[in-house]
Amino acid sequence: MVGSCVMRAMARGEKRPVTVRTIAEHVGVSTAAVSTVLANRHEERRLAPATVEKIRQAVRDLGYVPNVAGRRLRAHDPGVRHIDLGILTTYEAPLFLVSRALRQVQRMADARTGPGRRFSVSIGMYHAGRLREMPGLLDASRCNGVIVTNTLPEDDAFLASVTLPYAVVVLGRRIANYCCVIETPGESGRRAAEILLAARREHFVVLTPALLTQSTAERAEAFAALVLERTGRPVTRVIAGGFTPANAADAMRAHLAAGRGCDALYAVTDSLALGAYQAIKDGNRRIPRDVAVVGVGDHEHADFFDPPLTCVGPANDAVVEHVVTWLFHLMNHRRVKPAEVHVAPSVVMRAST
Repeated sequence: MVGSCVMRAMARGEKRPVTVRTIAEHVGVSTAAVSTVLANRHEERRLAPATVEKIRQAVRDLGYVPNVAGRRLRAHDPGVRHIDLGILTTYEAPLFLVSRALRQVQRMADARTGPGRRFSVSIGMYHAGRLREMPGLLDASRCNGVIVTNTLPEDDAFLASVTLPYAVVVLGRRIANYCCVIETPGESGRRAAEILLAARREHFVVLTPALLTQSTAERAEAFAALVLERTGRPVTRVIAGGFTPANAADAMRAHLAAGRGCDALYAVTDSLALGAYQAIKDGNRRIPRDVAVVGVGDHEHADFFDPPLTCVGPANDAVVEHVVTWLFHLMNHRRVKPAEVHVAPSVVMRAST
């Protein structure tokens, strides 16, 4: 009878939260029985298989969603300190460097886990330029420490205007009042220019996404400035609609189809370089004979590009090591003054130049 009332309320469109009690009333069992099934402890407590199946069917029919925060509170052991760590990045950006950071955070967390301390590590996603909209960011209800990366200027301005109440390390950005780990400003762009200038090319192109982060903007500006200084010719800028290889391929196809010159290409991320490869080959041009290409980041698949991609950019292992070390240092010593750590770029020469 009670279960029928629940179903009728749902049919009328009433938005009643589905709880353990709701399921128990719907099936006609105790809340303890429902909790036992949800915790997958029905066998040890010898619940009848038919009852277990009725409860599971009710969970599916009613659309039950567990209250994770409530479960954490109930499961809390006062003798154990639980520490939540997060890596915050955008939906739009490649996850190559983030995945490296995640593995390193987990390794260091595992090394620090003991009987009285446990860690959890997660990736939090936000839309580029909308970091301020991320729930729990300002009230410390989300994490004890975070690494923030792939921010746009709007996100940088937001971070500069607030003080987050937990340990924060910013990756790849220079923001006042935060510990920041960044590539030596402009150095990647200058190194890329030197490589392509040494190849004695004439028509220099820099490929960027439409949304520029602090790092990608500095790379492009430094590249263009050095080429102009050495050759007296301005660099052509090709702007991709987004960060993906498909975006880069579309932008480069349009550039080449218009008959604009390009025999030296600097892509400010490796994912853009991958898309440029496709467009160059579609235009019946060869790399590096017709177009020499330099990317940034030394993607884990850069060796498998055809031909393998020459890369400049921050030494990823060193960047990750600095970022994660600083995060744990800040959590242990919260009164550390903001610091700016510069990581010199590495250069990996391959067949694309």
